[in-house]
Amino acid sequence: MNISLFNDLAVAYRFRQVFRTAVFLACGALPWTHVSAAQDSKPSKIPDGEAQFTPEQLEQYSLVYKNPDVRYLRTLFDSYVKNSGGTEQEQQQLGKWNKNYFRSKFVVMSRENNTFGGTLITILFQDRPDKVFVAWIYPEGGDKQLTLRRFDVGDFSDEDIRRIKVRYKKLIEDKTRAM
Repeated sequence: MNISLFNDLAVAYRFRQVFRTAVFLACGALPWTHVSAAQDSKPSKIPDGEAQFTPEQLEQYSLVYKNPDVRYLRTLFDSYVKNSGGTEQEQQQLGKWNKNYFRSKFVVMSRENNTFGGTLITILFQDRPDKVFVAWIYPEGGDKQLTLRRFDVGDFSDEDIRRIKVRYKKLIEDKTRAM
């Protein structure tokens, strides 16, 4: 089977990923925040205003960092910055971006199964919160070795990014709930 077909199909499902990410972010916060009718009419996918989280919600959220695929991303970023690891394909995927992104801790905004296998992880780097990235981590081979199949900027407008930085300010600034 042609791997480029899977990559092209993954791009076709980006809208679905973005929608799920927005739902994931909004559902965690909407029950605990007030959303006015004026906010519903704005073109941004991200609700306006800062989200408030209970300690229980934050504890539940922290569990995402225990997943092997999220941990693999951190390991890959660290080795990439040191020029000491990753496959050629992974280096090409990461090579499109400034290494300063990978030096920063990141916040997981969503983690979901990909239709074509593996996991889609949407992240925002704490020290450079100007872009939201989507990583596709896939277990390859008989030993299910994790590998980065795709790493691209997500489909978020400048207004979406501005709202994310306001809405999830506490998470973005929290160095203990980041990787």
